[in-house]
Amino acid sequence: MKKMFVVFVALTVSSFAFAQSRIITVDAFDLAYSGGLKFSHDKAASGGEDRDTSNFRLNLNYAQNWDQYVGVMWKGEVHFNREDVDFKNRDSLQSEFGVAGGAIYNFNAEDIKNSYMASAMVGIERMTIKYGSDDNSGFNFSLKLEGGKRFDLGRYSIANISYAPTVSLTLKRYGGDIRDEFFKSHSDIAFNFLKFDILF
Repeated sequence: MKKMFVVFVALTVSSFAFAQSRIITVDAFDLAYSGGLKFSHDKAASGGEDRDTSNFRLNLNYAQNWDQYVGVMWKGEVHFNREDVDFKNRDSLQSEFGVAGGAIYNFNAEDIKNSYMASAMVGIERMTIKYGSDDNSGFNFSLKLEGGKRFDLGRYSIANISYAPTVSLTLKRYGGDIRDEFFKSHSDIAFNFLKFDILF
């Protein structure tokens, strides 16, 4: 029985190591699949007021093969970011909670650790901006298009790590009070030159 269990575990680990059907991404912008909590204090110049800031970030993403379609993976993302600033009489709070889903196409399905890839994701986000006693919130909708290439950096334990620089375009439509009081829309182009994919 023990031998059968050892063989089962070995086969399972081997299948994870060689199949590489799952991806977790870590990048320099959101530190995806990570989180952090930071407290900052700025000492004011003479006659001024100190500033206190707390910042919480949680960003998770995950992708896995879509077995019915060769080279295609489904991808999901969740993020929660919150910044609270206590400065003079105008305290501010900005928070976003969002989810997104989409697909990645790997142009070389037999060797995704070295493959060119392209992805598209749509997302929804609940955003709150608060200054003093004013509280504004709304739902934002986004579309993100991304493309790039992976470069194999080798296998470590059960995971393979690839350097995966990409270029991405994000379009966002603000809603609710945010759209009425602050911004209508947002667009950005990002050059993700410090980005790594962990493939299982």
